[in-house]
Amino acid sequence: MCYRANGENQKTAFGKEVFKQDEMSLLGFLVPKSGSGPVMLSQFKTLHSDRASNFEGEIIQFLKEGKTVILDLGNANDGIRKYFSDLLSEAVFREQESKFISNSLGDTYIELYFEEAHNLFPPTTKDNQDVYSRFAKEGAKFHIGMVYSTQSPSTISKELLVQTENFFVGHLASIDETKALTHTQIAFSGVEEDILRAKTPGFMRMLTMSNRFVIPVQAKLYSPKRGE
Repeated sequence: MCYRANGENQKTAFGKEVFKQDEMSLLGFLVPKSGSGPVMLSQFKTLHSDRASNFEGEIIQFLKEGKTVILDLGNANDGIRKYFSDLLSEAVFREQESKFISNSLGDTYIELYFEEAHNLFPPTTKDNQDVYSRFAKEGAKFHIGMVYSTQSPSTISKELLVQTENFFVGHLASIDETKALTHTQIAFSGVEEDILRAKTPGFMRMLTMSNRFVIPVQAKLYSPKRGE
């Protein structure tokens, strides 16, 4: 609203504003009104740090050098865990795909390990274009292997389960979980009750590509010596 020197409203006096709408918009840049921008951006504060570096590039470089990289997101919330898991997984896939295209893969192999995969992998995939489905379907071509652990196979995408080659099954807590397992691998049909009841630490039922029968195994407790 604009006013004359005597305090009279310009629009009341002459029936129109002094400035057009476009001009008023430009004037708004000079004296902006307080908005909700900071509030909208505050939700992304947890994804940023003033100490952050180009960690994505650093991790890729470590992998090129054959080093082991451990990303500990145990104290992060689900959204942050999934965000960084997706971000780094896509970076690894792009790197290996680029080497494949340029015929420079050589003996470069990368093995990825995901803990609590049901919190990271999508429960359903419509087009199988998410990075985890691509790991499962195209990983071998790009020298990418994947190991994941989950207590809830029923929440893992069916496509991912079907593409999984080796299974090591300990204890599952419900019939729904054993059904999801047997729907994926018929070889587990008949041992569902045993899986539900088994609670011995380290006792597993193993199904691999080289042996298509379910075999019970007892894993030894890993007790590394000092310095190992």
